[in-house]
Amino acid sequence: MARTKKWTLMFYFASDNPLAPGIVSQLKSIKQAGFHPEANVIARFVPEAESAAAQIYDVNIFKKLRAGGQCKIGVTANDPYVPNLVSDRLWGEQGKELIRESLNKNGYAGKRINFDPPVPSPKMSREKNPEQALSNFLQFCRESYPARRYMLFILGHGLVVGNDVFLFDEHAKQHSLSLGALGRVLRRFKRGLVEQKAKFDLVSFHSCSMSGLEVAYELRGTADYMLASQGPAFVGSWPYRQILVRVFNDLVRRRKKVKETLKKIFYYCLHNSYDFQLAGYSFDVSLCDLNKVREIEAPLQELSAALIKGLTDPEDPLARERILLAHWDAQSFWEENYTDLYDFCFCLKRRCESVEPASEKTRATFEAMREACGEVIGALESGDDKLIIRSGFTGPAYQYSHGLSVFFPWCEPVNRRFWPREYADYKFNETSWPKFLNQYFENTMRFSRGSERHPGERLEPRTGLDEILLDAPIRVSNGDGQLGAGGANEMLGKAGGNDPMGKAGGNDPAGDDCGCPSIKNYPPFTSAPGGRERGPGKPTPARVSYRKEKRS
Repeated sequence: MARTKKWTLMFYFASDNPLAPGIVSQLKSIKQAGFHPEANVIARFVPEAESAAAQIYDVNIFKKLRAGGQCKIGVTANDPYVPNLVSDRLWGEQGKELIRESLNKNGYAGKRINFDPPVPSPKMSREKNPEQALSNFLQFCRESYPARRYMLFILGHGLVVGNDVFLFDEHAKQHSLSLGALGRVLRRFKRGLVEQKAKFDLVSFHSCSMSGLEVAYELRGTADYMLASQGPAFVGSWPYRQILVRVFNDLVRRRKKVKETLKKIFYYCLHNSYDFQLAGYSFDVSLCDLNKVREIEAPLQELSAALIKGLTDPEDPLARERILLAHWDAQSFWEENYTDLYDFCFCLKRRCESVEPASEKTRATFEAMREACGEVIGALESGDDKLIIRSGFTGPAYQYSHGLSVFFPWCEPVNRRFWPREYADYKFNETSWPKFLNQYFENTMRFSRGSERHPGERLEPRTGLDEILLDAPIRVSNGDGQLGAGGANEMLGKAGGNDPMGKAGGNDPAGDDCGCPSIKNYPPFTSAPGGRERGPGKPTPARVSYRKEKRS
């Protein structure tokens, strides 16, 4: 068995898609970081071509063996040599023999070099669905490259909440990885590490919209820390060379505080993304302590209960209107499917403080919402010993991000496989947030045209058979769902043309790919249905006096 080292750094590149060319440059930046004898650097890459074999790299293994236990960090000054990764690939027995002969040709410093790297099993080369591929890679790294500590860097398409395109593989039978499957893979990997008394320090997602509470809940008990973005991520925005140089330098200086290393890595990712703002792209990133996820549970339960009470008051719609306005105000991500929870609570608290309800009952509801928002804000404030250790942004589009978002679309998703079945299986379902969402979808839906028309408006009755059948109060799916779903079309159908991680087809067959919402939440019929109407209840004027808001 291989000698146990201090670190195994794993890079899983989900590249069997149009991201592949850009990921090659990421591999080369890893190569240029140099090496340290106490660090294994293992990368997985798959060409985009159909049936192409997965490639596993032991980065700089050739140079590491020749160095005889010495480290070489970074590139040599004034050296224009361009290194490649050909000899770093784990080629199998035949390729291993060719490299061995090359290494020992005429000897090296008078010593024979023992070149005997592990050979990936055939199952790792064959086309696999993302769950099997990730699981096989992690098992290979754990068994063939034992270490006392492990970090995992994942680069690929994101949007795991909704099981849409996370780690998208164009050619696998199962194209993407669900959040539940991701949790299973990482828990299985963690159990193996516990048996060999090793630590799983970091799981990082160089992917779009992965820094969410649903993800944090699902992955607690796996890695200690998570590095991810709430909004888009871009190939090239994470400086892998500098990240590895940081780890190597800390090995040289024998620094043992892993959290300090991770905070530096956070700042490298943030600062490296400043230049993307020159191209018009905003960015955010956060570092979270997954061992502290439980700290948000009680505040989130209180918030959900207060919001449900505010939504369902049949006599006074004021609380419901405050919730809607705060949702409108708050920082959102990916076509408004996700909302920064801290910012939503900040906006709701401010909205509640700007009015004085007329009734005691509504005042009590407002007070409960204000207190719950304050508790959530306190739990999500960043700090060294908090759930969110660091959070940062560049550019105006994500200036109100604070580190963790939550699934909060304007209306109920039309994808019945995801909602409510898959979302209900998330560990996040232990909270009351899904109950709040159901109430929100129900109580903020606009009345149908037939129900809310003005008394003086002339509306011809829809009496023909065709009209009655087409206007039946059932969901008739046209593949896009509600026009005003605020992006559920993209997330729960297919990625739109604004996908920053690579190419993805537009939803508009005319090529315009307009994701402009028309109405946020509306019923799937137009007439006034018989019996109980689905909607927010009969509109009631709010009784309120407004406070003058102070401007700083």
